Amino acid sequence: MIIAVGLQIVVVAALSLFVAAVWGSGNALSLAFGGGAIIVPNALFAARLAFQRGRPPESYLVVFFAGEFVKIGLTVALLVWAAKFMPQLHWAPLVAGLIAAVHAPLFVPLVERGRAAQQSDDRKRQGVEPQEVDRQENEPGPNRPQPPTREDR
Repeated sequence: MIIAVGLQIVVVAALSLFVAAVWGSGNALSLAFGGGAIIVPNALFAARLAFQRGRPPESYLVVFFAGEFVKIGLTVALLVWAAKFMPQLHWAPLVAGLIAAVHAPLFVPLVERGRAAQQSDDRKRQGVEPQEVDRQENEPGPNRPQPPTREDR
């Protein structure tokens, strides 16, 4: 989730710089605010889910749905605030920022694939064979749960 928020920030910032160069800073500010109306609630939601780790799994569903509800409410509140208190707001770039921020997480699998390939290349440079790493990760250790044996059944 943190990667998705980071990707949203990168996409909106790059688009804002492009819009500032082509159409001016007013449009870029509107685009950045539109993206920010999605990014800020998503970042808060991601932080809340990160704090949920290690707690009972039964509570995760409640936290997830409550977080989604708050995220949508905060997004709407930010947009209403912008409509009332930002007279220089341009709606077309704002909507473009919203769309860009909402669709940026669709590229997370590409980023993850690139990170996995980079890690594999790093392991090869260090002289560690991929099969050896897999074997080491799958070996039982003192803190790993062991599969049940016939005596345990």
